[in-house]
Amino acid sequence: MSPTTIRFLKVGMAYFVLGAFLGTLLALPVTREFLYREAPGAQWRLAHAHLNLTGFVIMIIFGIAYHILPRFAGKPLRSEAWAAAHFWIAALATAGMIIGFIVPAAAVLLWAGSVAQLAGILLGVANLWLTIR
Repeated sequence: MSPTTIRFLKVGMAYFVLGAFLGTLLALPVTREFLYREAPGAQWRLAHAHLNLTGFVIMIIFGIAYHILPRFAGKPLRSEAWAAAHFWIAALATAGMIIGFIVPAAAVLLWAGSVAQLAGILLGVANLWLTIR
């Protein structure tokens, strides 16, 4: 596997552990009450959902796609540099989104992370599309 594929898979799993941990904290009444009391305005459930969906699901899907689709197509990935750029955009965008959900004063990170996440997805889809066409 390429280093970029491995990065996608490892960071995806790390985000999954964080999402599961946050989900556990939100499931326990004592820690849920503490989180909402100590961080008023934080959107913990949305942070949990995005850790799991954008952090885990999307990262794992792209990691697997970057490994498998070129093999299915019988040709090399269109651009390893695009894949590497996509990884860094996606990893940092997810972190920015999570911080934006948890820290209301950093809401600009939620907006910027969302836009960056979309840009990363478009870059990844273009790279894979050009690989399999």
